[in-house]
Amino acid sequence: MNLARCHEQEGRLASAWSEFQAAQLMARDGGRDDREAEAAYHISALEPRLSRLTIVVPAAADLTGLVVERDGRELGRGAWSTAIPIDGGEHVVRATAPGRQPFTMTVGIARELEQMTVQVPILAALAVSVPPPVVASAAPSRPAAPPEPLAKAETFTPPRLLGLGITSIALGVVAWAAGGYALATALDAKDAAEADCYVDGCGPTGVSQRSEAVSRGNWATALGITGTVLVGTGVTLVYFGQRSSSQPAGARMPARFVVSATPNAVITAIVGEL
Repeated sequence: MNLARCHEQEGRLASAWSEFQAAQLMARDGGRDDREAEAAYHISALEPRLSRLTIVVPAAADLTGLVVERDGRELGRGAWSTAIPIDGGEHVVRATAPGRQPFTMTVGIARELEQMTVQVPILAALAVSVPPPVVASAAPSRPAAPPEPLAKAETFTPPRLLGLGITSIALGVVAWAAGGYALATALDAKDAAEADCYVDGCGPTGVSQRSEAVSRGNWATALGITGTVLVGTGVTLVYFGQRSSSQPAGARMPARFVVSATPNAVITAIVGEL
């Protein structure tokens, strides 16, 4: 019941309507007539306000192995061509079948009183490429030219390793500071939300502040992880840069940080003796 009330205040009417139905069944099983009546009241009040999405699959488009999804979740055949209540916002409709090009469509639906229909087209067959026949040539063969290098590797010498390491550490400290600030503001928003929340739910201010607290908490976590990675990388680069610089000239090959780009990957490595 509390979750349904919060979703109703947030404008997620379809979610609230479904949750009130679940609460009604639970109250009925538990013999709570008061809660069952309250859930039934909300269900009746929300139903005429719901937005609905109908995904139509014509008979000609019903191919073997056809899968219809809404927002990444498969819709059973019983839900095809049925107006299903849905929360407002953007939703992705996708249809796939073996050997066919997929169909994807993004639709925007209002929070209330919108009826939208999406029709799945007949999926086009995938194009099959056939390589041309190989014809033997009587001309004398020539030696194959050496392959061209895919990309030039960029080498970072010890002084540059030190500079990169110090820069990475500085950026990591900045990320930690920003994460600490985000955590502090998240705790402030959480305290503000508790002032407008009660046993049965939260008021508009409580819902807004609680959402803000969660968002800022996520930012604090992301910034903390980013700062840790940057500081760790910087310490490693500083270590290798100092170690390579301290070796006597000609004694051994100094360690270098190498970055090499190819069409499919970016390769990094430490080369030389450490």
